[in-house]
Amino acid sequence: MEVTRQLLTERASKKGLARIQLTFCWAGQRLRLSSGQKVAPKDWDARQHRAKAKPGTFLGDINKVLQYYTDAATAAEHEATMKGQVLGKEAMRAEIERRYLELLRTASGLPDIPAPPTAAPRAVAEEMAHWVETVVAARISRRTGQRINNKVVNNHRRAALDLASFAQASPTALTYAGIDARFNEAFRNHLLGTLGRSPGTYNHYLGLVRAFLIWAAQEGHPVNRRFREVLQPIEHHTFVESFTEDEVLAIASIDFTSPEVWAYVQQQFPEQASAGPRRMITTAEHLRRLQLTRDKFLLCTYTALRIGDADNLRPAQLHGDVARVKAAKTGVTCIIPLVDDDVFKPASLLRTYAGQDPKWCLPRVTFPYLYLPHVQHLAGITRLPILFHTGRKTFATLKIAQGVPRSQVMMTTGHQTEASFNHYLGINEAELLAWYRRTARKNT
Repeated sequence: MEVTRQLLTERASKKGLARIQLTFCWAGQRLRLSSGQKVAPKDWDARQHRAKAKPGTFLGDINKVLQYYTDAATAAEHEATMKGQVLGKEAMRAEIERRYLELLRTASGLPDIPAPPTAAPRAVAEEMAHWVETVVAARISRRTGQRINNKVVNNHRRAALDLASFAQASPTALTYAGIDARFNEAFRNHLLGTLGRSPGTYNHYLGLVRAFLIWAAQEGHPVNRRFREVLQPIEHHTFVESFTEDEVLAIASIDFTSPEVWAYVQQQFPEQASAGPRRMITTAEHLRRLQLTRDKFLLCTYTALRIGDADNLRPAQLHGDVARVKAAKTGVTCIIPLVDDDVFKPASLLRTYAGQDPKWCLPRVTFPYLYLPHVQHLAGITRLPILFHTGRKTFATLKIAQGVPRSQVMMTTGHQTEASFNHYLGINEAELLAWYRRTARKNT
């Protein structure tokens, strides 16, 4: 335990007195506490980290208070070490305050004050929910410098809820020491069987539980030391949903000027009389939004952009044949070549909308998810639903199939590890068989 004292001269009062702060360092952790004492800078010994005691002054009493805090922290850390524990910040704070009051009462000769009633310790699942709300939700992203994305926090919350569901259904109480191989099997059966979660979701939640246990061990909870070994994910392969080249071409070839498309839109979005001052959307406006939604999907497919980044794509991000986009989700800068080929036509798509909106490359569309099923119907696709994120997966899959090196595709998608990139690669059985037949050796 290392204890240092700092005089906060930059926060001096009107009378010229500055607060004395104590910093406690142990086991890679740091805790700062206010001593509740103030002193003038001229009465502070910066080398000895204490007040300059003078006869007939209160400065000696200040040094006694500082020493009581030092003794209390040293004793707390020593006792925890003897017990094989590592106190977290909150536990260390409480222990220092308790021991400091004991030393103060002993020195003053006052009778002991009854200890306040302690709150009942939280169960494991409750502690994980507390960790999510107080630690995870307060994190700042090292990439963006902003508070962590709400989607990430919600994923942690769902994992905590599933752990609570398991703890409630379990015949025995869930404990930190009981998180072993048997827990792993029972938790997996509960998620996959009772709750109907997918293997991928189970593996993801298992990683979040492991992150929670690492924090719990740092806070001094008696976590099973082998939890990293026993909490192992299950091996599985997911066939990623992505469109084929023919399906992408079918979506791009929808003719919104044809009578057939107009008749379909009239049937699905008939004209309605205005109700009061509110103007109803015309069929022609629905047709415009439908086409713009299709083009937004194609933009995600041609560039591997997420829909949020595609909506925010600005002309200033276009640099000749390359677009440079900093992904809002990860903060990674994606390098997107704007080069047309037989399937991907990003340059032509952007030229179509050039100059229509001075702020965005493609105009915004209201409620695009309302129109995606109609785009799918007009394209005649029944195998997969058309979703914006499927366009991003389609880009990765088809570019690899075209022979573009994996590292170059990852520069466009913004993935930084192959493990995460592999989740975006789909498998088309017909194309796979065609490649094998094309490269198979023929018996002569």
